[in-house]
Amino acid sequence: MELGFYGYLILEVTNKNTFERLGENLRKYPSFFTYFIFINKISCRSIWMRKASWFGTLLFAGCLLILFPFGLGTEALQRNDVRIGSLWIINEFIAALIIGRMFSPEQESFALDYILSSRMPRAALLVGKISFTALQILSLQIPVTFFWIILYNVQTEILIELLKTIVPISLIFNLGTASLGALVSCLTARSLAKEILQPMLFFPLQSGVLLAAVSLSMQIGDNVLLGAFSSTAWWTVLSAYPILFTAMGFLLSNVLLQE
Repeated sequence: MELGFYGYLILEVTNKNTFERLGENLRKYPSFFTYFIFINKISCRSIWMRKASWFGTLLFAGCLLILFPFGLGTEALQRNDVRIGSLWIINEFIAALIIGRMFSPEQESFALDYILSSRMPRAALLVGKISFTALQILSLQIPVTFFWIILYNVQTEILIELLKTIVPISLIFNLGTASLGALVSCLTARSLAKEILQPMLFFPLQSGVLLAAVSLSMQIGDNVLLGAFSSTAWWTVLSAYPILFTAMGFLLSNVLLQE
């Protein structure tokens, strides 16, 4: 039944006569945008059919929120740098799990074979998966941050700075992580040692965007931890990741994504 659902959706887009019957609302958009929306729709459908993976990740993140106070001690958690560091450890945990299963739902249901054998532009598939993965990470970060504020007793005076700083940092961090993850996933897709090669390539490359996110977040309150770089330099590093790796994926999509 699941395969039939994917087959029906993809045939609906790839069949020219059916595509023409989709109406004026579809025809007025460029084809790339139409395929981009389509990839996000089937990815959303995959997650909805596998709610356990989303709730399971949220449950493990919640367990980390509870375990950190026992491991670090309540006195250490009074420091804002320790609090914010704990939040980013959990965010990294969430990102790593989701990146590891970026293409898994489509591969498990053989939907990826349908997509790669269709007329769909490879760039639309890659960019669609990047945007959806970034939004999926964000959908888990929102409840985790909410519980973090409550359980870690974040001061009210810091909340405004928290929203002003961590929200844009998280958005750019998610895009950079998702674009890098998509590129690494495509490079290691046909490798026999994918489970070993993917983290070996992903985590060292991702360290830059993670360090930038943590360093900029530490400016909240009275804590400043920018290292050898200024705030502007860290923002440049953070912004360069989604631009660089999305552009590379876009240009190399026909080579990275093959039948």
